[in-house]
Amino acid sequence: MEIKPAVILVACLLFGISKRGSAAGCRTSDLVVTSQTYPDPGGRPVQYWKLVNNCGCPQKNVKLACLGFSSSIEVYPDTSIKPDGDGKLCSLYGGRPVGPKEKVFFDVHSSTQFSFQVVSSTIVC
Repeated sequence: MEIKPAVILVACLLFGISKRGSAAGCRTSDLVVTSQTYPDPGGRPVQYWKLVNNCGCPQKNVKLACLGFSSSIEVYPDTSIKPDGDGKLCSLYGGRPVGPKEKVFFDVHSSTQFSFQVVSSTIVC
């Protein structure tokens, strides 16, 4: 019995869709943000932030809620988080992707305590 090229093509397409479906189980909520605050040597508080991508796919264009955060606040690394200009959202690493199981760290040096919560991302599977 001969397998027709159309049957092979359909099988390949279905296999591709099923693979995307398993990764499609990823959600923006798979980006988990935690922080700890410690004083620097001068006694000024520093918030140490960690974001982990628990998704099996990269996520890019990560937007964080960052009410009151501004570009004048000292952050290390200085390219890690930038306010979008609306006073409400910030972009993580200029929209670059955060890989599967990758951890991203940044420090905020300010006496004001901030809350960074993931609002949106683009899942790349």
